[in-house]
Amino acid sequence: MKQKTKLLSALALLVVVIGAVAAILIFQKQAAPYDLTEKTNIAMDTIVGVKLYGAPSGSEAEAAMNVVTGLEGVISRYKEGSDVYRLNKTGKCKSTLLPVVLTQCKAIEEASNGKFDLSVGAVSALWDFDAETPRLPDDAALQTAKATVDYRKIAVTGDTVAASPGQQLDLGSIGKGLACDMVKQYLTSAGVKGAVVSVGGSILAFGQKSDKKEPWSIAIRHPRRENAFLGYIRLSEGFVSTSGDYERYFEQDGVRYCHLLDATTGYPADSGLCSVTVVCQNGMLSDALSTACYLLGEEASKPLLEANDAAAVFVKTDGAVSTFGDVDFTADES
Repeated sequence: MKQKTKLLSALALLVVVIGAVAAILIFQKQAAPYDLTEKTNIAMDTIVGVKLYGAPSGSEAEAAMNVVTGLEGVISRYKEGSDVYRLNKTGKCKSTLLPVVLTQCKAIEEASNGKFDLSVGAVSALWDFDAETPRLPDDAALQTAKATVDYRKIAVTGDTVAASPGQQLDLGSIGKGLACDMVKQYLTSAGVKGAVVSVGGSILAFGQKSDKKEPWSIAIRHPRRENAFLGYIRLSEGFVSTSGDYERYFEQDGVRYCHLLDATTGYPADSGLCSVTVVCQNGMLSDALSTACYLLGEEASKPLLEANDAAAVFVKTDGAVSTFGDVDFTADES
C-alpha cells in the first residue's frame, strides 16, 4: 500500500474519531464549551490533529503544530541535520534532548530484555513496509544489522551521545508520545484551557473543554475493522498510545509482518497480540510502553505496566479484549 493512500485513510479515520468524540460529548450534560480552534496537518509521517478549547489568541493551534514539526527536526532519522541523523551518520553528536530520552527509556529497554531497543535502526532500515511490493529482507543482511543492536552500547556523557560502530537510532517508537509531552508543555505555558491532540497513535487529553470539569472520551481504533472503533477510554487528563499490527504491514504466504520489530530477533513480534493501548501520565512513556507491551505479550507486560503506574487495553489475534490496571474502557457494541 502506498504511503499517500495510508495517510489519506488515516486522515479519514481522524475525521471520524473527532466526530465520534464530539458526538459522545454533546450528549453529556455540560456547561457551554470554551471557544474551539483546530488544525490538522501531516508531520512525523502521520496525521496530526490539534483541537484547542479556550485558546487565548487563536494562534495556539498553529504554534502547537510547530512544536511537533520542530521535534521532528531533532529526532527524525531521515531529516538531514537532525540530532539522530547526525548520530547515525557520524556515531556521535551533542544534543539537549537525546541524552534525556535515552536515559529515560533505558529502564524499559532493560525490563523488556532488549525486545524494545532504540538502537534498532539498522534493522528497521531493512524492512520497507511502504514499498509497492514489500518483501522479507535478506536474512544474512538482517543478522548483520541485528548484531549492531544493543542499547547498552549507546553512551551518554553530559550532552553528548556516542554510538558503537554501525549502530543506528530509531526513535519511531517514542517520538509521537514525546511530541504530545512537548505540546502539553507549550499549551500549559500558553494558557490554553483544554485540548485533544493526536499525533498518529498517541493522544494527549489536557485540561477541560468547558468551565464544568468532565472526562474526555478517546476513541480507540479497531485493529481488524477498517474505519471502526474498538471502544472508548474515558479519562480526566493524560496520554493514550496505541501500537498495533494494522498500520504498516504486509502479508506473505499467509503471515502478517508488521513494523513492530522485536530487536532480539530482527523480525516483527509474534506475541499473540494485534493491538495494545496504554494510558498513563507521560506521553513518551505511554508510547514506549505500548510498543514494549506489544513485543512482550499480555502476561509479560503486566509487571512493566504496574511498575510504571500505567494501564492497558489488550486485543489478541483471536479478537479477545482484556484490560489491565485502572482504565475506564467501554467496548463499542455497534
